[in-house]
Amino acid sequence: MPTIENLIKKVKEYSPSVNEALIRKAYEVAEKAHRNERRASGEPFIIHPLSVAESLAEFKMDEASICAALLHDVVEDTPESIDRIKSEFGDEIAMLVDGVTKITTLKSKSREEYQTESLRKMLFATAKDIRVIIIKLLDKLHNMKTLEFLPKEKQLRISKEVMDVYAPIAYRLGIEKIKNQLEDLAFKYLEPEKFNEIEEKIKKNKRAREEQIEKLREFLEDTLKEHKIPCKVVGRLKNIYSIYKKMVRKERTFEEIFDVVALRVVTDTPDNCYKVIGIIHGMWKPIPRRFKDFIAMPKVNMYQSLHDVVIGEGGTIIEIQVRTEEMDKLAEEGIAAHWKYKGLETDKKFDKKLSWLKEIMDWQQDASAKEFVESLEIDFFKDEIYVFTPKGDVIELPKGSTPIDFAYSIHSGIGDHSIGAKVNGTFVSLRHELRTGDVVEIMTSKTQKPSVGWMKIVKTAKALSKIKKYLYEEEKLPTRGAKKIERQDLPVSGGQGILLIEGVKNPKIKLAKCCNPLPGQEIIGYADKIRGVVIHKADCSNSKLKDTQKRKVKVHWKSDFSAFIELKVEALDRVGLLADILNTIAATGTNLDTANAKMLGKDMSECTFKIKVEDLDHIRNLIERIKKLKDIKKIYIGKLGV
Repeated sequence: MPTIENLIKKVKEYSPSVNEALIRKAYEVAEKAHRNERRASGEPFIIHPLSVAESLAEFKMDEASICAALLHDVVEDTPESIDRIKSEFGDEIAMLVDGVTKITTLKSKSREEYQTESLRKMLFATAKDIRVIIIKLLDKLHNMKTLEFLPKEKQLRISKEVMDVYAPIAYRLGIEKIKNQLEDLAFKYLEPEKFNEIEEKIKKNKRAREEQIEKLREFLEDTLKEHKIPCKVVGRLKNIYSIYKKMVRKERTFEEIFDVVALRVVTDTPDNCYKVIGIIHGMWKPIPRRFKDFIAMPKVNMYQSLHDVVIGEGGTIIEIQVRTEEMDKLAEEGIAAHWKYKGLETDKKFDKKLSWLKEIMDWQQDASAKEFVESLEIDFFKDEIYVFTPKGDVIELPKGSTPIDFAYSIHSGIGDHSIGAKVNGTFVSLRHELRTGDVVEIMTSKTQKPSVGWMKIVKTAKALSKIKKYLYEEEKLPTRGAKKIERQDLPVSGGQGILLIEGVKNPKIKLAKCCNPLPGQEIIGYADKIRGVVIHKADCSNSKLKDTQKRKVKVHWKSDFSAFIELKVEALDRVGLLADILNTIAATGTNLDTANAKMLGKDMSECTFKIKVEDLDHIRNLIERIKKLKDIKKIYIGKLGV
């Protein structure tokens, strides 16, 4: 049972000069305010804020955080006001309490709106002071530990919120200790049968498992010490939810996942971390492509470690983590371990690690409650990849991200004007899916603008938000928040947008492949009940064939139009081909939506571009310029409206 005496004792262990009187005063105010309240378990309510404060003490948090934890439910659940807290405890503690407190004025709205706006308020406060989210996470953790006393409907709702929002936030902040506990507790209520099944299997195999881990642990530690490497080797037991996720992701049984031994080596320096991997590879066989270097390339949540997978004696699969003591502490406690009692606001390195959260707050400030939650789902709940700028800076993106996502992560101006990208030195389209380790360089054009089609491509909330903002301002999307158009396709222009066809209503257009008619050339059309209107060049030999099933129609190119078309270019494959064509398109001021290339046989390549052309002279000029490029063999229109 937590008590104020135990709390103060814990705080004094790491902060002997703490203001004990202030903490006692916060406790007295909270105890008095909650005196007549009971938790669902029947315990006095004060047990909850005391427990949260003790958890904060385990993270060695400052006295303001401890006081805020004791007071965090006072404003929300009792008649006490934030102004009273401010007058009694000062602006700093009042700010922390207010950041954690839900928005009481929204209780007339739906539960979803109320929870979402309270979450947004808390995250805005977190962007200003990280202590807010640390208090909130430990508040959630203690609530989850006593969830059994609530009705099932509340258990499921709270567990889903924890799994969908708070556990991912703990991960992004690098607080592995809290993340794992939140996931397991939420999983217990969301999937009780699966949770119990895995838990029972772990208990059943626990003794044999521990013996196996201990034997390998001792062997590895002794070997490393023989090499004069100062270290501590510990066995790692995966949490229940991480085992379940791996079973689903890898489509394997519990036994296949649980049979993998996990060891962690903690040493003194990064240099020794790499030496440890070398020694391990000398005695156990490494599995190809399983080594990951998060020391040279830290995760955005500050996590650093070397990861490896090797095959030990008897074919045992061993997962290895190697890190320094500082890295180990950071891996367990994340941003909480980095906390500094003074001068945090001037810690530029720390501030950079929180830039992702501050960015979300900046560009989602005006979003609706639903849009805000969707943006969190996009950025928080995706597996991440790590790609590089040409200068070597690391950019974290959700799995499946494209060059457009990368461009907007650098700067909105680069995103708005993106026409293509180089990935590892090779030109790719804006739809290309990026992978960890890619070096990405964005090509831009001042005439390029975001299109509605981009909304189907991007994976990050930031990119989607910026594209939508531009389209709203240009009135290319209806009222903000309209659900059905959020990721719609490009508006389709029928063939008649670029062609004038007489005597046929809403015709289906097909350009004949035998002669590949281009805009500006003299053409002739034949109406076919099945194929629609087929367009030939006027001098095409096939157009002169008599066919009683076809009816000749008058067609000609419009001189004034605005439409999307698909332009296809066949050429001898060579280095720089796509770049030359892209540069030519950009030079004409053409709005390029997508570009891709594929091989046609051994030596030929086909490049396809979705472009917007404004008139006949525009497209004729573009085609003539592309024709002059080296190794171009054929240019034709794939589709008139795409």
